[in-house]
Amino acid sequence: MTQRCPVTYFPVPTQAQFARNRELIQGKPYARFFNGDMWISSDVLPALSAPMDVRHVLPPEHADALVEKGYHAVENGYCELPNGSAYVASKVALPGVTGEMYSWWFWWHAVESARYTLWYPHNHVGVKPQTPELLARPGLTHAQRYINTTHHVDEYIGPDFLRVAIRFVDPSELGIDTSRFAQAGIVGHACARVGLLGSGVEAVTMIHLARETDDGIEQRSRYWIGHDPRLATPLGRVPLERIASNKLRRKLAGARVGYEQLLHDQIEFTHLATFLPELYAEFGPKHA
Repeated sequence: MTQRCPVTYFPVPTQAQFARNRELIQGKPYARFFNGDMWISSDVLPALSAPMDVRHVLPPEHADALVEKGYHAVENGYCELPNGSAYVASKVALPGVTGEMYSWWFWWHAVESARYTLWYPHNHVGVKPQTPELLARPGLTHAQRYINTTHHVDEYIGPDFLRVAIRFVDPSELGIDTSRFAQAGIVGHACARVGLLGSGVEAVTMIHLARETDDGIEQRSRYWIGHDPRLATPLGRVPLERIASNKLRRKLAGARVGYEQLLHDQIEFTHLATFLPELYAEFGPKHA
């Protein structure tokens, strides 16, 4: 039987961040949605207890398999790959959430950092979209407000403070056939290439696909961390695969980072479902 398991371990830096975020959000019209009570489903606990078998890793070139009905052998798990990179699979139920709410959230939270803290009050620090004018432009769909844009994000993954650039892309850029979404019940997506801010290098591929369920949606996610490193240049993104060493990948990714990313994903999206329907009802497009 699935149970709610409270999250009780918060590294000291994230405890201090929670206090700062609580101050930041004071006076905001949505401040009442700021809640530090976090939990995850008991279903995911076995996946956190040990790395998954690498035989069940979904290769990034087969990402389109996520559009197929049913589930893969491993929907929650993490591991280190032979080249030192990390792989994460994560499935989170979001009861009461619709695809409309989900897509709205992915641009609405980026308007100001205080909104971003609602998502993970201990670990989220700040967000800065590089094209903020799109967030308020009339006539755009929710997805058009964040796809093909980059958000600079400060956050903790476990005890580690990271500054990253998240470049949201259309799922088709990652080899996913979006023409099959309607038939597959996929009603939302947030896919990206991610890099450490200031490095100019993207080395993470992230896929979030939201699929309808009887009581809301479920998000199926995959992360390939240390995958296909590319350097941004005026002439385009230059592959660095041949010069990226396994030792470097293991230092930047590896099993430890995979574990922390799985836990982070489970906590933040489980928490999002606890307030998103009510937040959307109060601040969604009808009230803009």
